[in-house]
Amino acid sequence: MARDGGELADGPTGLKKRLVVEYGVELDGVWLPIGMLRRLTVHGPWDRPFTEATADQERVLLAHSLADRHNQRGLHRGTALSSFIDAIPFEPTVPMPALPEEEPQA
Repeated sequence: MARDGGELADGPTGLKKRLVVEYGVELDGVWLPIGMLRRLTVHGPWDRPFTEATADQERVLLAHSLADRHNQRGLHRGTALSSFIDAIPFEPTVPMPALPEEEPQA
């Protein structure tokens, strides 16, 4: 790959910078992404266990009945999960204008 001033060039195979927005909620000081919560909703007690949560996320999900322990390992959706997700104010992602290129500093 070609390098341009220490940075990879923006060619078809070069690295590009992107701004990624992750919607979520902070509960008890732990970040819970909305995408993760929605993926948890499809994991019932007889389905494959949900193993995506970190230890802190798992602790908070269990403490607030958003998840229950699965029979084997991991979690499945809790009784309060669907009401919790419905209560989160959420708007679809809207396009943002492009950020101006950074000017080289003299």
